Amino acid sequence: MSRTDLKHIFLAPALLGALALAASAQPFSVRVQLAQSSAIVPDNGSVTLAADSLGAPTAATVTVTYTGTSTAIVAALNLVGSNDFTLASLPAEIEQGVTLRRNESFSFIVRYLPTTSARASARASFGYTEGRTTASVGFNIVGTAPEFVFSYIPQGGNATPVSPGATLIMAQTLIDTTTTTTVVITNRGSGAGLVKTISGGGGAFQLTGLPLPDTTVEAGRELRFGIAFSPKQLATERGTLQIAVSGATAAFNLEGPVSGPSWNYDLIQDSTFSALLPNQLISLPDVIVGEKSSVVVRVRNTGNAEGRIAAISVAGQGFTLSDVPFTPLVLPAGGSATTTVTFAPAQAGRITGRLRIGNDSFELAGQGLAAVLAYSYAIGTTSISVANNGTVLFTPVPVGGSSSVRFVVSNTGTAPASLGSVSITSTNTFFSLSALPVLPATIGPGESLAFSVTFAPTNVGTASASLKLDGQTFNLSATGNQPPALPAYRIEGPTGPQAPLTQPAVGLLLNAPYPLALNGTLTLTFNSAVSLQDPAVQFSTGGRTIQFTIPANSTRAIFANGANQVRVQTGSVAGAIILTPSFVTTEGNINVTPANPPTLSLTVPEQAPQLLSLAITGKTSTAFTLQITGYATNLSVTEIAIQFTATPGETLAATSRTIQAESSFLAWYRSQQAQQFGSLFTATIPFTFSGDVNAVASLVETLQSVSVTLRNALGSSQSRSIDLK
Repeated sequence: MSRTDLKHIFLAPALLGALALAASAQPFSVRVQLAQSSAIVPDNGSVTLAADSLGAPTAATVTVTYTGTSTAIVAALNLVGSNDFTLASLPAEIEQGVTLRRNESFSFIVRYLPTTSARASARASFGYTEGRTTASVGFNIVGTAPEFVFSYIPQGGNATPVSPGATLIMAQTLIDTTTTTTVVITNRGSGAGLVKTISGGGGAFQLTGLPLPDTTVEAGRELRFGIAFSPKQLATERGTLQIAVSGATAAFNLEGPVSGPSWNYDLIQDSTFSALLPNQLISLPDVIVGEKSSVVVRVRNTGNAEGRIAAISVAGQGFTLSDVPFTPLVLPAGGSATTTVTFAPAQAGRITGRLRIGNDSFELAGQGLAAVLAYSYAIGTTSISVANNGTVLFTPVPVGGSSSVRFVVSNTGTAPASLGSVSITSTNTFFSLSALPVLPATIGPGESLAFSVTFAPTNVGTASASLKLDGQTFNLSATGNQPPALPAYRIEGPTGPQAPLTQPAVGLLLNAPYPLALNGTLTLTFNSAVSLQDPAVQFSTGGRTIQFTIPANSTRAIFANGANQVRVQTGSVAGAIILTPSFVTTEGNINVTPANPPTLSLTVPEQAPQLLSLAITGKTSTAFTLQITGYATNLSVTEIAIQFTATPGETLAATSRTIQAESSFLAWYRSQQAQQFGSLFTATIPFTFSGDVNAVASLVETLQSVSVTLRNALGSSQSRSIDLK
């Protein structure tokens, strides 16, 4: 039966059958509706109202319909029986009488508020007059309500009633065992009720055999579940229990008494007792290697039942037991036993072990007294142990850099040690010592002494040495790698086309400081654009190479005499001037020049010939020689144009002359003699004059000046003049 069904109207089948025969005798239909259910109740029929719990009201709506053929007057609506029933919503005119025609009706409410869980009853009725007939119609009302009570049965015990808020006491239970207590929920009321939820437990308590939520318990029936109690320690356990039933929630406390042994320990040393806890450290007296010391451990059963210790043992080099009781050892409550732990170290230092008594254990530790030196070296935060004749490995480092280790001598023993000397033996100077303490030095127990060993290579490759500490020797091994790559650099100075016969200045600059000092060579290469080289293309200091240095951690190249720049002579021949540097480290003479070193390129272009100077030589009254000095970067002079200017008052038969000079210049530039001058040349042209003069004394004096212009396929030079006066 569902919870909703409890609120339905219950009609007695036998009674309904009996009343159905008389239904035609009374002209009314009485319908009772409770929640979503309704039924027609015959005269003297029964209606059951089921409450959820004590104090929980329920109600039914009663509708009276006149089914006769005339008119009826209803009056005197009465309720007799239990006071838990009341009527409500009565028609206002019921006292004077309610007149009903066929199929007309009126309604009222029957309420039930149970004050006890006992079955309650009452009768509702009303009188009526139909024509000359006066009679009454009525029905019986039954009220039911559940009432839950609680009890529990400890394992091996009797049932004990318990009220909400009370404590359920479990049977006394041994540690690591389980007892079960049964909880009984009884419905001693007159109607069915719901056990909604059961929850709780906690700690050593666990609920078992729980019913499904919202389980219906009929009147007079009971519901049972269990509480499993499984203690793990010798202490009273507590928990909670909540039972939600129709209309209320009952809360209870849980209490579980525990029985069993409890082990307490004492450390006895020099007649002094001190408490000892499991997993606690037992420190035995320090002892010289080869001798021994001891302590006594006592175990006591402070529980409320006898206990059993399966075994007593010790582990750890140098630790032994004596006076061990026979096992398994059974100790009654209040009983005790002792055993002796002996420490006899075979070596120096802290030695650990473990004592086990039953399920409990204790750390053991003792110091063997002796001086013991241990050696290690640290690179950064990493420490590496090393033995006599072992190898100390350094981090590989580029030439010019350094790598250090911190060498540590530790006294791991329990007596002082002495260090008298520290030295390095090597065929190179790459290894060095620093931060050495004053020697001889004493290293106490647990103390250490440290110093640094540094590797600073000047050559690429593996290097080795020996580190000696008194009678101990350690091999030092390290590798010098290639120095770091040269940073990018730039050659400062003009680029592109340059004027012939100039000396532009250039410098060299690294883009970032370099950690090593550098020696370098700046090399000049001239690629002639014509068939002639020019020895004049060189550095202003002479030659086509020049040395420079770059100090460590700097960027600028320094040339001869401390200069930051060097000048380049461009010469007089067309072509490309290329400057290429090379670099080697000062230490180790390692070439660090890039595989494709950046260069600086200057260009002397092919152009029209240029005049440098004019001169008159061998001058007489009728003749002189014109001397022309100039250069032609493309080795070509095709014409020499000469312009004569007459002295005022004189007249010249011809004022200009053009000389075809191409073959002469080709012959000159192909001659062996021209190789040392580049494109420079000096041309001499003799002139002899004849004729008459007017106002001057000689024929030569008829000339005021001479102008010269040189030409080739690329153009003409500037004109130059020379005065003959």
